[in-house]
Amino acid sequence: MAHGPVRRLVRSLLCFAWVVTALAPVGFAFDRRAAIEVTAFWLAMCLGAALTSPWKRGMVWAAFLLAQAIAAFEAAHFTGWLAKVGEAPWRLSAFSLAGLAAMGLVRYAYRRPLTWLLYNGVAQIGLVAVSLTHQAAGVCLELLCLGLMLALFALARWEGSVPRPLDWRRDAGVGAGIILCGAACALAAPKAPLVPGVARIVMSLVPQMPARTGYSLDDSHLGGSLVTDPQPILEVRAPIPLDLRGQVLSDYTGQGWVSVPLDGSDVATAAVGQPLPGGLPFAHVAYRAMDVTVSVKGSVNTTDLLAPYAVDRVLRLPGLYGNEFAIDTLQGNIKAAPLGPGESYKLVVDVPNNPYARLASLSVPFADARRDIPASTRAVDTQLPAELPASVRQLAARIVAQGHAVTEYEMVNAIIQYLAAHERYAVSDVPVPQPGQDYVAQFLFDTHRGYCDNFASAAAVMLRTLGVPARFVTGFAVGAQNEVAPETYVVSEADAHAWIEVYFPRFGWIPFDATPGFAMTFAPSSAPARGADGKLPPGSRRHSEAPASPPVVRREVRVVAFVALGGAAAALGALWAVRRVRRLRKVRQGELDAFLRLVGEARAVLGLSPSATLRDLRPLADLAGAADAFGPWLRAAEAKLYGRESEASESADWRDLAATLSEWLEAASRAGAERIR
Repeated sequence: MAHGPVRRLVRSLLCFAWVVTALAPVGFAFDRRAAIEVTAFWLAMCLGAALTSPWKRGMVWAAFLLAQAIAAFEAAHFTGWLAKVGEAPWRLSAFSLAGLAAMGLVRYAYRRPLTWLLYNGVAQIGLVAVSLTHQAAGVCLELLCLGLMLALFALARWEGSVPRPLDWRRDAGVGAGIILCGAACALAAPKAPLVPGVARIVMSLVPQMPARTGYSLDDSHLGGSLVTDPQPILEVRAPIPLDLRGQVLSDYTGQGWVSVPLDGSDVATAAVGQPLPGGLPFAHVAYRAMDVTVSVKGSVNTTDLLAPYAVDRVLRLPGLYGNEFAIDTLQGNIKAAPLGPGESYKLVVDVPNNPYARLASLSVPFADARRDIPASTRAVDTQLPAELPASVRQLAARIVAQGHAVTEYEMVNAIIQYLAAHERYAVSDVPVPQPGQDYVAQFLFDTHRGYCDNFASAAAVMLRTLGVPARFVTGFAVGAQNEVAPETYVVSEADAHAWIEVYFPRFGWIPFDATPGFAMTFAPSSAPARGADGKLPPGSRRHSEAPASPPVVRREVRVVAFVALGGAAAALGALWAVRRVRRLRKVRQGELDAFLRLVGEARAVLGLSPSATLRDLRPLADLAGAADAFGPWLRAAEAKLYGRESEASESADWRDLAATLSEWLEAASRAGAERIR
């Protein structure tokens, strides 16, 4: 059946739309500009496919491919590809070619029901993953994918292409080719940026998606539900389980945390094997020194070195220039080269030994002790945005007053106890602040639910309103449950955590975990003494305890489950419909063949040529004594053979026409035999 330009264009646009929908989970992992550029390239190629002349198609496609190569070269030049293999141009080129291959596979598969349903099933898996974190986008993409699937089914039927019998070898070969091509790309591509964890891909699908997962160096916009990823990313060899401190941030913006601006005087250099400049961030606290080795197992950003608190010296660190690395002296971040899977580094760390007991013994009121806080610490670590609602300051002051907290430790204790008593730990249905809404204020006065980011931010901000220096820390919570062998602990994205560090005059920076159900690993393992009010001091609960409120099944997940089931039902229904159509076609073809055989017999009985028409069979009806019935039979048979679909459906079927013709043949045969006698 010939395909005109319009029909070719419709087919190409449907294939393009399906590919864009199916590859959306990967496409939005790029930056928005790259995704738009690649999509425009696909659209241009599919419009070129509508040309009927092979030469014209070839020339247009060559021009588009050349333009894409130039764009990739420009991106490579911009990202410094001439110095090393660029990641951005590789991803742009690989994704562009992958989409073209996908469109070719769609054109191959949409006329083959089982293969086409297999492709759609794979696509639905990725789109369901989108729905787990962004309900509206995921459900719309799922329904659009199903609609395009059925539209291409309808196009195949409209084109008159009858599905061929299944060729398992051919279909298996196509599937094997897809797998091999994907594996080759995965092996050849830069691993860290191109193959992030599954949950990290899900996070990046929609700009500013209300969902967070794992460890990230970007905490500028906090909020949204939490998606956990159990993929192992680190292995720690240490005598005891130790929390890994990653990034420390001191600038609260009202929406999240960012690093304070650094100049040359805020950055120091240190050499491998030498003590860090400035010494330990704490003093006058008992501590234990130990060697720790950290091995990278997956994709994780190590540009702010992940290490237990606190690093005394670095013994081994790959990727350094001149065997030196930088230290952010304002926030205590160790700057290092990004490390990939298989690389490891070794440290000497000094771990505090229950500093809370020492701090609890202090009796100097904070109003007197605050004079000993360095001016630089006050300037950086008590900063708050001018737009911070006054209600946050008032709440912090009321908590301290009602708890009769006088010393700095008592103030920290009162804030953390208030959060544990009044706010709920939850990882689902955690909203993102509205434009202009403060992140901490939303948590304290509106939602009253959240996870470590919420609790740590609220504690740090309320302490700052009281003049207590505090800062936001992200890293990984490591406990006994992470141990996989003696002195070996495996850390996954699901262990990502946040806590705070509070500055105490004469003692320095001391970590506190404000999240209910969690505690720093150097907190006392025995049951702590309760205060006069019967409450536990901060740092009393262990990682092994369950969170205060276990995560619940989100409403979005239930909706997505129903949509997924509906999609599966639609796919099965489409498969059933296709098989039914094929069976009906086979039955109708068999009935037609039987009718035509009887017509051939009738011609032979009457001595007619094979080219004789149905009208020439009238003598057969006369011999059978059915002359009056021949007219209606002829009209019904011609309608079935030559009429419109609507007329044919209203006329008798092939079995009835064949039965009538068979009766006439038998009657004519009997009449002939009687004549002979």
